[in-house]
Amino acid sequence: MNVIKYDDEVSIIDILSKSKLNIPEYQRPYKWERKHIRNLFYDIREAIEKDTSVYRIGTVILHQKDDGKLDIVDGQQRLISISLFLLFFDRIFLPSGAESLLNSKQLGTSQISAKQNYNEWTVLLSLIKEDERKEFYDYLMNRCRVSVITMPHENLPEAFQLFDSQNNRGKKLEPHDLLKAYHLRAIGSAANDKTVEKWEQYSAIPNDSESLNLVKLFDKHLFRLRKWTDGETGLSKRKNSNTRDLIFNENFIDDFKGVDINVSLFPYLNLYSLLKENNLDFPSSLSMPIINGEAFFKYIEYSYDLIDGLFYKENIPSNFVSEDISKLITSKISTLSKIINLYNNMIALFVDRFGKGNLNREVCEKVFIWAFYPRTVASRIFDSTQANYAAGAIFQKKPAQKLFQVLNSSTTPTEFISRVDMDLLQNFTSDDILDKFNRKVR
Repeated sequence: MNVIKYDDEVSIIDILSKSKLNIPEYQRPYKWERKHIRNLFYDIREAIEKDTSVYRIGTVILHQKDDGKLDIVDGQQRLISISLFLLFFDRIFLPSGAESLLNSKQLGTSQISAKQNYNEWTVLLSLIKEDERKEFYDYLMNRCRVSVITMPHENLPEAFQLFDSQNNRGKKLEPHDLLKAYHLRAIGSAANDKTVEKWEQYSAIPNDSESLNLVKLFDKHLFRLRKWTDGETGLSKRKNSNTRDLIFNENFIDDFKGVDINVSLFPYLNLYSLLKENNLDFPSSLSMPIINGEAFFKYIEYSYDLIDGLFYKENIPSNFVSEDISKLITSKISTLSKIINLYNNMIALFVDRFGKGNLNREVCEKVFIWAFYPRTVASRIFDSTQANYAAGAIFQKKPAQKLFQVLNSSTTPTEFISRVDMDLLQNFTSDDILDKFNRKVR
């Protein structure tokens, strides 16, 4: 009786040398994008820099046919992408399995993706020296590993069941789940339950709760704050639509993959390296460089405590403004959620930079005018409206101020307040906003 074979230590060169490797007709088209090639390229570069002895890049599920062919049930996207990498080095003498994949008729419907990704490999590899390309090639071929599960001919249903379990696990993994795994891997054997104790507490809070949880922390606050202070919108195009959403998804995971200060000794990291050498805590801030491992989890704890204390446990800014403004900034009306989010994130960045002691009526009302202005002159606020306004791209066909960047570069609270361009806000006062808001919006 045929048995399922499992090998946890298969090199890339070994699997791509299997002459009977085949893409079955039922497989979906090749759809990896250029960003996936870049992610693979830089992940491997990082592994080389760390001198990681073995770097694992996933699982491949094969179905062995009676005629000897090895149909790829799972893993074809990665294997085709690496075959395109090999094509850069030698178009004639390819490993037999790689040649089989690139000549497959199933790849014919995916020629655009294949050509784009081959071009991406060409661009990336041209950026590094010849000896570095050779080192990259040797590392990918010989020190990168995949786990290979080979199912005998009569076990095709089980192969599909295994594929489903590998990809679903009962529910889709959230982007922050992937980040947790990434940073725990960076810590290695030193990680323990205490490392992620707070993380797990935040994650356990339901999404429909009014309390701050991990999903809200990333999606509504950290992701947006970091994008907007960089002058980027954070918008991503919805599948099969021209609509653009403002949401933290897998496209932005790399924003929270940091740098390993044990390996990288760039000048901007000197402070952190020095503090680590002297066993001192890093200074935390919402827009600080992301540092791999334990520092990342401490960054999350700092950010959670700051934002939770300002807006979720109570609403601190409401103590500095009039009752009418307080009602608006604490409102639960869904149509106000986007401008309230603008307000909250700007206040959070201010407190992060200058401290809660410098929060006062002048600051809160100035931010109120800026955040609520779009809703007084526009009938509706979409994700694209909010993101473009926050990033300082454009609002109603006119330039908008990059106020998050302004705040992040201001040296004092007074400097920040003085740099708010009131001309772009029609020189409205808070009373003007309240008056127009009450007459037009509500």
